[in-house]
Amino acid sequence: MFCPVCGGNNTVERRFCVHCGTNLELVSQALSGGTGHFFTRIDGALDQLIARYAEHIFKSSPSNAREGTLKGSWRILGHGVLTTFMDMVLVTLMWNILPLRFFMLLISSPFRLLSLRSGRHKTITGEIVTEEPRELRPAQPQPDRWVSGEVPSVGEETTQSLQERHRQSQNR
Repeated sequence: MFCPVCGGNNTVERRFCVHCGTNLELVSQALSGGTGHFFTRIDGALDQLIARYAEHIFKSSPSNAREGTLKGSWRILGHGVLTTFMDMVLVTLMWNILPLRFFMLLISSPFRLLSLRSGRHKTITGEIVTEEPRELRPAQPQPDRWVSGEVPSVGEETTQSLQERHRQSQNR
């Protein structure tokens, strides 16, 4: 379908123009003569309602509802019936599973909280208890590395002074 405002090409399933956002559903209703008989409007509204309901299982239902054909109406009705059966099965399952899960959580929550708290306490105390003090290596005297006497301040002549002292210590 071409948009009457911007002329952009859109698929039939689109409700709004991709390019400018114009409501294409209103345009298609105007072009198809949406002011039909009372029963025709009711029929279209029921198809739209059933199609929206069946959309979560059958993604093609809304596009079939816009066609307005007899075949599309029967297909939408079939989608609605199948969706209802699927929903009844799911409701029955959830009606049994949700209370079971509620009681399991009700019973297990205190125990799980206690185990989490005791687990945290163990890890905290475990770190403190299991941590062993590090042993320091005994210092080994190295007379060559220690300079006795005055140490000059850092300045321009520092490099020269250090080189001289290094030579003196090598000569000894």
